[in-house]
Amino acid sequence: MPASAVLGVDLILAALCAAVWIGGLVACVMQAQTTAPTWLPAWVPTACAGLGLLLAASRLAVLLTGKPDLVGDRILGCLVFTIPGAAVGALSQVLARRAGAPVLPGLTAAAAFTTAGLLAVVTFGTPAGWLPLAVLAVLAVLGTVAGTLGIRHGWRNRGAIAAGSLGAAVLVGALAVSWMDSRAAPPSSFHAAGHHAGTSNSPGITRGVDTLRGPAEVGPVRSYALHARSERVTLDDGTSVDALTFGSLPGPELRATQGETIRVTLVNDNIPDGVTLHWHGYDVPNAMDGVPGVTQDALMPGQSFTYEFPAAQSGTYWYHTHQNASVDEPKGLYGALIVDPAAGPPYGVLDLTVPVHTLGGATLFGSHAAVWTQQAPPGTHVRLRIINTDQLTQRFSIAGVPFRLTAVDGRDLAPGEDPADGELTGTVLPLAAGGRYDLELIMPDLPVHLALDGARVGGLSLMPGAMPSAAPSPRFIAGPELDLATYGAAPAAMPSPSTEQSATFVLDHLVRFVDGVPRFAFTVNGAVYPNIPALVVHEGERIVITIVNRSEETHPMHPHGHHVRILSIDGQPVKADLHMDSIEVRPGQVWTMLLTADNPGIWMDHCHNLAHARDGMMFHLAYDGISTPYTHDGASQNHTE
Repeated sequence: MPASAVLGVDLILAALCAAVWIGGLVACVMQAQTTAPTWLPAWVPTACAGLGLLLAASRLAVLLTGKPDLVGDRILGCLVFTIPGAAVGALSQVLARRAGAPVLPGLTAAAAFTTAGLLAVVTFGTPAGWLPLAVLAVLAVLGTVAGTLGIRHGWRNRGAIAAGSLGAAVLVGALAVSWMDSRAAPPSSFHAAGHHAGTSNSPGITRGVDTLRGPAEVGPVRSYALHARSERVTLDDGTSVDALTFGSLPGPELRATQGETIRVTLVNDNIPDGVTLHWHGYDVPNAMDGVPGVTQDALMPGQSFTYEFPAAQSGTYWYHTHQNASVDEPKGLYGALIVDPAAGPPYGVLDLTVPVHTLGGATLFGSHAAVWTQQAPPGTHVRLRIINTDQLTQRFSIAGVPFRLTAVDGRDLAPGEDPADGELTGTVLPLAAGGRYDLELIMPDLPVHLALDGARVGGLSLMPGAMPSAAPSPRFIAGPELDLATYGAAPAAMPSPSTEQSATFVLDHLVRFVDGVPRFAFTVNGAVYPNIPALVVHEGERIVITIVNRSEETHPMHPHGHHVRILSIDGQPVKADLHMDSIEVRPGQVWTMLLTADNPGIWMDHCHNLAHARDGMMFHLAYDGISTPYTHDGASQNHTE
């Protein structure tokens, strides 16, 4: 069974097991009352006992089919809570049949402990640890005692008292476990209130992030000015939307040539939340990264900041605000950054940048909410730069022509020896939030359509001849999905993965305290920001990083300031020399990658479903000896997500 299915089935079985035992307890209590309802059969508690034991055994069997690193702590919780609780309940029913009277403590214990088994799924981090197990077990015992006393002492609504008492006790236990896990990790040394000195194991702070500005001007300077403003925008389909923009939707395309210097002055005209510029996927010097509270302060209305960095790497990238990003970036604060190779763009190529964004119910392809039609004479060499600026994975199809994937996240893929190598036809392209695909094709005599799965209207249509007055929306065509692990040509000599250290990050969806409030949060190694310890590295180190997703949602993980080389996906070695900065880790998946620490600073690493980052799924990659003078706490106007 796939690991993602194991996680989902286990959660369902845990919930059913708890529900069956609570139902059996309530039925037994109702039957014991003098005014017992006549419609409730006497065999219901016994049936619940049998079904509850079967569900508990089924849950253990399902977990044993999963990957140990994915469900190991769930197996522990199952063995500690679900199996013993169900066994005690079943035994109590056997004794009840012999004695002719219900054994309520056994049934109450079964309900309490199987409920604890359910809550263990949504509270235990990785590793689970014995202290949380003990706390949850003690609270389950207290719930059993409270429920049993309530029944025996004749309190009214005995069934509700039994279920409510044990449920309240176990819920308190779950919150206690969550609180302990939230406090277990030391707060980030870069954002804990009153402490911004850097890493705890540093022999001495040598540099601040504000000094990491890179070299002086290199080559000609490409200068741009962006004005961030709140405005009402009329789209090309006639609809109007309230948006936040950098002057247009999307923001102006910024273009430079490798070897030049990029200089962008950002002015906040009137956005009350504040604004910054983050260069998504571009390995800028740390001071230019645009993360409020880490590399700069957010720009409030009337303020400005100049970003300057060398155009060292060519490819397709994009920019967006990182201040209050989960709210303000989706409203329109984004745009494309394209850096052509030093030799310049190839002559005769139709080069189209296609940022895809959802805003106000419309799907924008570039600046088009209506169908974007573009003339391309037959034989034209077309390059499509697709940028997913949304929060979720988007699935694209291209109808009408074979095509190749030539670059991922701005990095070129090695071409095969045969011109037909890597040619795709009818292949669906799943693109992670924040990710980019460069596609190349030769225009045929028929129209070519780029469509998005689930889009009501919109898309891109390349027309070989006369432009139609009104083109219908391209239709998404389902097909096999692109497998990045097997796509592309292997280089002649793959770099060695020898490393100085390794790290594992387990992503989950657990009850945790976020900003002092308990909620169903997105966690890394059982903790939420800012309580996730930074990954501390030394310049020049090579680190193997493993990301395990044991939650029910996809997490597009995005390391700032670095591309990582993907080594394997679910244990399958990656064929090509694949470097990425937006990594779509699906439920149950395990990705292994190699990071080279070659860009000093304090860098954010987070889920690019920005709502997940806001709810806890972000931490830092920190170079030893680097500090930040910026703060990210209640007194600051810096709010990253």
